Amino acid sequence: MTTEIKNKITQANSFIDEAFDLKRISDYHLIIQIGIDGVWLAVNEKSKYKYIAFESYTFQNVYSFDLVIDLLDVIVKESRIMANKYSSAACSIVNNLSTIIPSPLFENDKKEMYLKFNASLQGDEIVAADDLKNLDAKNVFAVPLSLKAKLGGLYKNVSYHHFSSVLIEGLLFQNKHQTIKKLFVHIQPSHFEAVLIEGKNLLFYNTFNHHTAEDFIYYLLFVCEQLQLNPENIEVVLLGEAEKNSDIYAIAQKYIRNIKFGERTDDADYSYKLQTLPKHYYFTILNSYLQ
Repeated sequence: MTTEIKNKITQANSFIDEAFDLKRISDYHLIIQIGIDGVWLAVNEKSKYKYIAFESYTFQNVYSFDLVIDLLDVIVKESRIMANKYSSAACSIVNNLSTIIPSPLFENDKKEMYLKFNASLQGDEIVAADDLKNLDAKNVFAVPLSLKAKLGGLYKNVSYHHFSSVLIEGLLFQNKHQTIKKLFVHIQPSHFEAVLIEGKNLLFYNTFNHHTAEDFIYYLLFVCEQLQLNPENIEVVLLGEAEKNSDIYAIAQKYIRNIKFGERTDDADYSYKLQTLPKHYYFTILNSYLQ
């Protein structure tokens, strides 16, 4: 592997609990979240429903999943988590190749047709669907064949999901007893997701690319305008890797009056090392136990 490839990877976090024991690997479930921004790895101790290990790797100047596969080879060699032979693993895909179909209208043999209405497929993907139980809908998404082949060579039982399924399901579950509208903004390095929730109802979901704080606020205010949400009144909840001293938070405060950081759900337990992370970080990998 060339130095140029390795220079595109930076390890951002590594938390390995003392309880992590390779002799008990059959009791552990590996969760991989992967996209052009990076790779996130989490290990859940199944018997306790407890996260006991976490690593994150960020990518620089990566624009296609083809290169992601090459970078994955480097991470497998360097990671303390990834090279182990887990009995089960789940892969959460981070891309914009997804679309939501109400369950009553969904036909499994038409998955590819549904997705082609909203996304341009390259022909080297397989199309799958997540069951959004809290929404009575299916989230249809694309999995790169190269990624499936790579992970299939590493682990025996790999299930595939779209990261937005975890985001939407988690937010619907958290807010099922709420009666007011809330706009959730899930921030990632190169894009963010805007999710408008009213109790058990998903009113809006979309993803937007951003390179600067100005990009971010432009699209966020555009969402508010299109959905007729008053920035003076709507509650905006930030999730993902954004900090109070970030440019994004600073510019959001100028235009949004009621803004705060969200939290993961309390369903799972976390090792004390992981509890040092801000609770709004890594929402889509630490918020749900993907099977």
